[in-house]
Amino acid sequence: MAKRKAFSSRRIWILAIAILLPVVLIVYHKQVIRYGYKAWRFQKRVFYKESGRFSKIDYPAGYTVHGIDVSRWQPDINWSSLKTLNRDGDTIRFSFAFIKATEGVLLEDPMFRDNWDAARKNKITRGAYHYFLPSLDATLQAKNFISSVSLSKGDLPPVIDVEEKGRLTRKELVKKLKVFIAIIEKEYKVKPILYSNISFIEDYLADDFPDYYFWIAHYYEEELKVEKSIQWLFWQHSDRAGIINSPGNYDANVFNGSNKDFIKILIR
Repeated sequence: MAKRKAFSSRRIWILAIAILLPVVLIVYHKQVIRYGYKAWRFQKRVFYKESGRFSKIDYPAGYTVHGIDVSRWQPDINWSSLKTLNRDGDTIRFSFAFIKATEGVLLEDPMFRDNWDAARKNKITRGAYHYFLPSLDATLQAKNFISSVSLSKGDLPPVIDVEEKGRLTRKELVKKLKVFIAIIEKEYKVKPILYSNISFIEDYLADDFPDYYFWIAHYYEEELKVEKSIQWLFWQHSDRAGIINSPGNYDANVFNGSNKDFIKILIR
């Protein structure tokens, strides 16, 4: 009888764990992913040394405000000295950083909170972006971003990264984006910036979002040539920039305006 009771008790515990574990993973999935990824990143840093030459690139002429964008795909960044060199050996300081926050309806970038806090600590103007997945519910995607991102005075407006339409028509994609945007604007009281490559913007976004500013990806060109009707704030001009004392390559961006213009677009 005692053995039967003990067996029954074990079954109850196993059943309880089997029920509770998925619940815990669902409720705390962002924390589980974050700390699991950071543990993997730590062992990688300990056992595998990052290597690679420092990359000097050409920077577009006429711009004074430079920045980077980062996600979990970049190695550890030396936030205390966010500088680079151009091909002529001149020092360029990166003064802002767009940081990936979320993707889809569940994912938070596992390095978001570390990068977000480090940027603020080192007086780097920071912005958060969401990678939009057209196949998923727009409302849930907006809620995912809001649950992860708290914007403060001096931060950049939120960014929607939309690079694909999946199986949606242009009309369907625009409708979903407008749902997402409406929720974001209600939450943060500011218009988001739309990010994509130049072709996608011209084909799917420009006509339906004439009152929004764009962050445009267009690499390895001396200047950005777009239709005059497209209002743009940022140009991602390269994915090969180096950062002094930081391994790997980074996306380099410029702001379309002066330092005073840059300050005007920040959260107040």
